[in-house]
Amino acid sequence: MPIRRPIPAGRRRVVLAVAAWAALAGPAFAAAADPGELVATIDHLRQAGEWTRALAVCEQALRDHPRDAELLRRQVLILADAGAVGRARELARELPADPVLLARLDADVAAQGARRAARDPVAPDADPYAAGDAAVRQLDAVVAGHAAAPAVVRRARLDRLVALQAAGRSAEAVADYDAMSAAERETLPAYVLRPLAEALLDRQRPEEAARLLERAGPATPGSIPESESDPAIVLMYAYSEAGQYAKAKQTIDTAAAAQPVWLRKPGQSEPAANPHRSENDLNAALLRGYAGLLADANARLAAGVHEAPASANWRRELGNNERSRGWPRRAEADLAIARGLDPQDTGVRLGQLETLRDLGDFADVEPGLENLEAHYPRNAQVQRARRAWDRERGWQFDAAQTFGRGNTPDYGDRDQDTSAALASPLLADHWRIYAIARHAQASLPEGDAHRTDAGLGVRGQWRGVQAYLQALPTRGTGADPTAVEAGFDWAISDHWAWSTDASSSGADIPLRARYYGIHGSTLDSTVQWRASELLAARLGVQAANFSDGNRRRAADLGVTGRVLTRPRLQLDLGADLYASHNTLDGTAYFNPRRDGAATVTAHLDHVLVERYGRTWHQLVDLAVGSYAQQGQSAGWVADVGYGQAWQPHEGLGFGWRLGWHSQPYDGRRETRATLELTLHWGE
Repeated sequence: MPIRRPIPAGRRRVVLAVAAWAALAGPAFAAAADPGELVATIDHLRQAGEWTRALAVCEQALRDHPRDAELLRRQVLILADAGAVGRARELARELPADPVLLARLDADVAAQGARRAARDPVAPDADPYAAGDAAVRQLDAVVAGHAAAPAVVRRARLDRLVALQAAGRSAEAVADYDAMSAAERETLPAYVLRPLAEALLDRQRPEEAARLLERAGPATPGSIPESESDPAIVLMYAYSEAGQYAKAKQTIDTAAAAQPVWLRKPGQSEPAANPHRSENDLNAALLRGYAGLLADANARLAAGVHEAPASANWRRELGNNERSRGWPRRAEADLAIARGLDPQDTGVRLGQLETLRDLGDFADVEPGLENLEAHYPRNAQVQRARRAWDRERGWQFDAAQTFGRGNTPDYGDRDQDTSAALASPLLADHWRIYAIARHAQASLPEGDAHRTDAGLGVRGQWRGVQAYLQALPTRGTGADPTAVEAGFDWAISDHWAWSTDASSSGADIPLRARYYGIHGSTLDSTVQWRASELLAARLGVQAANFSDGNRRRAADLGVTGRVLTRPRLQLDLGADLYASHNTLDGTAYFNPRRDGAATVTAHLDHVLVERYGRTWHQLVDLAVGSYAQQGQSAGWVADVGYGQAWQPHEGLGFGWRLGWHSQPYDGRRETRATLELTLHWGE
């Protein structure tokens, strides 16, 4: 009797696909009585990759030669080639002992599990790493059990790289890659290159990831299974993270253009949307957002949501883009819709937590993050979110130092200003206690003046609102009471904000006034309208009540717009108006009855380095205009600054700035040059 059994329903697709062809081809090959000739024909078809025809010939030949061992072996090999590995292994066990064939099939079964782990969706509440871990264990067993078959062992070790990445064990995958010889790396098969590149990206080695994917070459449209994404997406991220924006853009745009928008499937009268085109278009939009082209990315994402309003992916990325543009409430609404469309989407849930952080609504952040960590402990995005949240809720330290030289009435010939603040970790999701110290001194023509404030404060934060209260005992030139200061920042909506600061004995009172024993209280309030990162306007009012009876009132109006946006380069232009009025003139400190200024401003931000949390910016500021003082002729005013900001890693930043200011005071031109140094530790 033939050694054959019915193929289970799940494995019949290969056989059924060739039924019609076999019916036609069968008679032609039935005449071939020599099984050796049939085997040669089958081998030729297999080598040509024509598994369907090879299986049809083999099935027909087995009807005439049901006990032929070579034909039965070819049947097993063809089924393995076509992906029916489980059925192939069942048949192989009924053949005469063939350890090499069984070893190959064992490796194929484990490899199939590895690919399935990387591709198939995970059921809700299931362990997302279970299938990958199981595939790794199977492949380890293959390696241990077939040490005498080097070809099988090498194949299993390559498949193990795929399984490790599917299991979220990128560090192990990269360690195995690093242990390979140069020759082994050069001969890696195409199916290993993409998961290995993803592992290298997880380990922050984008240049090596890009080289691997370049070897694989672009995928041919129509060759990518629906369950997999275009390898060009991974290559785009590799180029982007390596700082090669032009290459990243060309890669994803070319891949998107190569994919047709619509596909015609057999048996369907209407064309269906091509998921690979949609996914490539989505990632092309994301790349522009990563490069700082937020408006361009937003336009693409909004168009995608309009075309596919039920797509969780498009809706999620639109929400993330809106948060980046300073619209957290709009982002919150879109992310809620995306969560409803796909409750298991990790990116959506992380986006919602980041939006809560932006709004200062911290109560649900830690529980939400713990839930994600419980289900996805190996997810790199979840791990990054944990580190960012721990930095934000942890200790915060800020320090600033300014040195000045010039001949201004308020600052004298030399001056300096030092400030430092250390804030506690977040308490009860809302509060921080902090210590603050400030010291200022100036070398005036009359003599030196100085002021030192040091004390404690408390800051509270709720959804869209921050408020603080601090008490700072004061020492120095002149007799000042303890400074009690308070203020708030209220993000009324995604476009409107209001901030106010008040002090009973503020640092804004000039040191020259303090030298003569004059102190005062101050109030500063600003309303800002912000369309997006591209356009903003503000209106501010200031008041100072001096102890000598003078009442100063001032207002400023400003508008800023972005006129140039390029990857790593942004230029903003603006205009400012300022005016003030004092009830007294002729005081010991500079105090014109009325004065005002009108300036145009420019701010350039150029990113020199940006890589995995390490950034280096150069910043240029320029303001030029006219200043007028009652009783004096108008004159030009200018403020120029150049500085750099360096972040060696996330949570630590340094900055420096050189500035020069010139302005007429009481008919004399006064200038001041400054050096500013800053330090921030925290988030």
